[in-house]
Amino acid sequence: MSNTYTDYVNKIAITVPERYIDVKTGESYSVSPKIVDQIEYHADNSSLSHLVLSALHHYLNPKPVLSGGSAEILQQLADIRSMLENGTYLIQPPIKARTMKEQTEAAKLLNMKEVEDILEAFGG
Repeated sequence: MSNTYTDYVNKIAITVPERYIDVKTGESYSVSPKIVDQIEYHADNSSLSHLVLSALHHYLNPKPVLSGGSAEILQQLADIRSMLENGTYLIQPPIKARTMKEQTEAAKLLNMKEVEDILEAFGG
């Protein structure tokens, strides 16, 4: 049984059957409850045209499948670009504190006279 959903503000209606045919492959699929929920939501919120156009955009412009050694790097770059464009970022957990042994080894690499000279030059 098919249902018709209408976005009255934008004068858009869509009839959703129980099954649909993928126009790229010719295969028949059942319409999932998740799809119906999204169509209902966007019809009720006057954004049905945006849903349809977004779905078409992703359908016609799929993300390329990457393979090989550089695939992971390219995917990470794409993710970073997406984060920058969308204003989304993750706060990284703080760096773990160095152990006393690591601090001692790092201090051995420093020339204390040079450190004192630098501090004195900058008023410290």
